[in-house]
Amino acid sequence: MACYHYRNLVLAALTLCSSAVCAGALQQGLAFVSIRDGNAHIYISQGNSERALTQGNSVNTQPAWSADGTTLAFSSVRDGQSAIYLIDADGQNLRRLNQSALWQTAPSWAPDGSAIAYLARDNTTAGVALHIQPLSDATEQVIAGNGLEKGPDAPVWSADAQQLVFVGANAQGKTDVWLVQRDGTGLKNISQQVSKRHKAHPAISPDGRYVVYVADMRGHLALYRTDLHSGESVNLTADAPAAYETPRWSADGRQLVFASSRDDPGLTRMDIFVMHADGSAVTNLSRHPHEDYNPHWSADGKNIIFTSLRSGTAQLYAYDLAAKQAVRLTENQSHDMDQVPQPATVRTLQTAVSGLTGGLLYEH
Repeated sequence: MACYHYRNLVLAALTLCSSAVCAGALQQGLAFVSIRDGNAHIYISQGNSERALTQGNSVNTQPAWSADGTTLAFSSVRDGQSAIYLIDADGQNLRRLNQSALWQTAPSWAPDGSAIAYLARDNTTAGVALHIQPLSDATEQVIAGNGLEKGPDAPVWSADAQQLVFVGANAQGKTDVWLVQRDGTGLKNISQQVSKRHKAHPAISPDGRYVVYVADMRGHLALYRTDLHSGESVNLTADAPAAYETPRWSADGRQLVFASSRDDPGLTRMDIFVMHADGSAVTNLSRHPHEDYNPHWSADGKNIIFTSLRSGTAQLYAYDLAAKQAVRLTENQSHDMDQVPQPATVRTLQTAVSGLTGGLLYEH
């Protein structure tokens, strides 16, 4: 029977260290979630400082940066209600995105800064809807509300802010990757021809032409790339059936970073890999006896920030692509998660994978 296996995405906070790799990563800034005080709160690290942006008896997850790196959107459960909140990077000006009574999660900021997309559930009806809240007025828009499940990962914008891709159920209850225009037209299932099983973790290329995602191929997972112009889908990892997670594009669209078990004899333990966008030149960056997963490109593209269990708890590491070495960034005994690098300039944003979800298990 098909199932999802959900792993905590424990991505650790950046703390003071002496190496050049660590200092560079810290200077660029990072937002993340930590449960170090017993509740899930949004933290930000910048330079050698680290501080909590949220406090109190609430659950705060899924941070998403504005394109200029000055504001964070996040989902917060307060008084039994999940809503999207905004907060400035200095911890000031906490406010709700809107006053909707729906259960809101998974915010994703448009690259042009004009709107925030998110998922919303009305507990009186079936399914989850994709909403867009323009920041210029208070009128929220339902972009995809077909009564089927969506998420839990945040929707992903195209670089021109005119399209979104997201994970949602099809009529048979399997999750597929869907494309929709910003105005709600053109809703299209772009992954159904790949397999009849689940898909996960879509990411759209910076030029808007391709979407890469994880597909369950029964017995293993694969990374597929679908051409939005031609509709052609290519298995980028056909040479190495294994487990795959969280592919993300480099800013220039030439490379993909992802987690995979392809080099583990048992095909279970994940390492961090990069490859060309056509699936060639696959390189294992982390190669360690313990689990490494959920990689992100740093804002300058010089480092890969990932989580590892090699210290006994989930901690954050940065792999310097020039120096070809990984440096530990955190020193705490708690769990941090949902990390998102702060944008250096206006660019395609990386959205956080839900802290409550993780790898897709294939069907047996």
